[in-house]
Amino acid sequence: MLDFTDSIAAIATPPGRGGIAIVRISGADALKIATLMMRAHPLMAPENPSAEEQDAVNHQAQALLAAAPALKPRYAHYTPFYHGATVVDEGVMLYFKGPHSYTGEDVIELQGHGGNVAPQQVLSAVLALNKIAGIRVRMAEPGEFTRRAFLNGKMDLTAAEAVEDLISAGSDSAAKAALASLNGAFAQRLRELNEELTQFRVRLEACLDFPEEHEDFFDSGSARQVLAHLQELTAQAQSIAQHGVKLNEGARIVLAGQPNAGKSSLLNALAGSERAIVTNIPGTTRDVLTVNIEIGGIPVTITDTAGLRDQPSDEIEAIGIKRALAELKQADLILLMIDSSKPSLDALEALGHIKKIFDNPQNLLVIKSKVDLPADAETAKLLQCEPLNQYPQIASSTKSEHGLDELRRKLHELLGVMPTEGVFSARRRHLQELTACAAALARAVDMLDLGDLVLAAREITVAQEHLGTITGKVTSDDILGIIFSTFCIGK
Repeated sequence: MLDFTDSIAAIATPPGRGGIAIVRISGADALKIATLMMRAHPLMAPENPSAEEQDAVNHQAQALLAAAPALKPRYAHYTPFYHGATVVDEGVMLYFKGPHSYTGEDVIELQGHGGNVAPQQVLSAVLALNKIAGIRVRMAEPGEFTRRAFLNGKMDLTAAEAVEDLISAGSDSAAKAALASLNGAFAQRLRELNEELTQFRVRLEACLDFPEEHEDFFDSGSARQVLAHLQELTAQAQSIAQHGVKLNEGARIVLAGQPNAGKSSLLNALAGSERAIVTNIPGTTRDVLTVNIEIGGIPVTITDTAGLRDQPSDEIEAIGIKRALAELKQADLILLMIDSSKPSLDALEALGHIKKIFDNPQNLLVIKSKVDLPADAETAKLLQCEPLNQYPQIASSTKSEHGLDELRRKLHELLGVMPTEGVFSARRRHLQELTACAAALARAVDMLDLGDLVLAAREITVAQEHLGTITGKVTSDDILGIIFSTFCIGK
């Protein structure tokens, strides 16, 4: 169990060569630590000091703290950084007084030289002040600065999670979506939905408590209309969240097909570099090979797999096919490669493997490869007949680059890319909670149609609890407050 009354410290910048490294400190003792870090002091007590030795150290520290001038918040102070009487680095010290800081607590940033050694020495000097003059400081746990910001009301959970999403964004679009969530776009949409749910529940409660005054809201069908509107708002939030998840996690495209169908060549063409080994020998690709690209602002992982066939040439290829099938199960989009220049009746084998995973694959695009070569009549006929003619088809050649631009546009379309304007980053847990919220509203519709306002109101409460899980806020007290302020309960 973390003790959030402790002060915490950590290096806030990546390790390695760099111009600047930042050691961040947050907590009630942050200012004391900064004051002692800026001055030489003989505060290096023995490893296991006696009570008298510890008292002497504490007395010296208190004297230094009392004599030190007050630090002005939000000003850059150039200073050496001391570990006892030894200078371990020098740089700029910034003081952010709580609650006007990232965590809501007093925050100190020690900005010194980058590298692997100097930042660690500064951090060690900070942690060495633990238990001196009542100071309590420890290493921060992963994400603890942002966790404290959430606990201190500086941000809700959607914004807290957006901090990590922004750091790990794989594209410009993903970064913009994360920044939108960090600035409250997701929370604002949920807040507006929650407020309308609250107003609806208040009116249902009024129908129960004061039927003679409010029965028209239910009897006229107005309640049903309002609930349908709430379902529409929830569906809109789900749709945007789905795109936010896609921007956050990226999409997965898997290249599948018979051996030597051109999968590796297409991977290299889309990646813009020679990432896969390409030969005329069937079965060259024995394992999965993954590259990351960007399509329409969405980070995309493209995976080249071993050729799918019923009779692998050896045990190694059999393992490769098994791994290929595992990748197909996770694919957002499957590109089925078919060599148009030679008989490809075996392509139905590959489609059969895919259909074992997806009964009716809607995420399948057929790529007619090697169209720079003379077309094979049998394969051309095969592509025009069921079942292959049920799927979108793109003709391509990696040698002549024919069809590659069309393929990129089609991938953009099939991935469901939407304009990044108005999109916020989201996570699967958000989507799950919104789905549960929508299910609760659907149950509320059923209860309303049955005339059971009590259970309908209960389902609205459940829907709000799912929204509260997303933001980390509890809404029951808010609902009580609105009920008491809106209606004259004492009547």
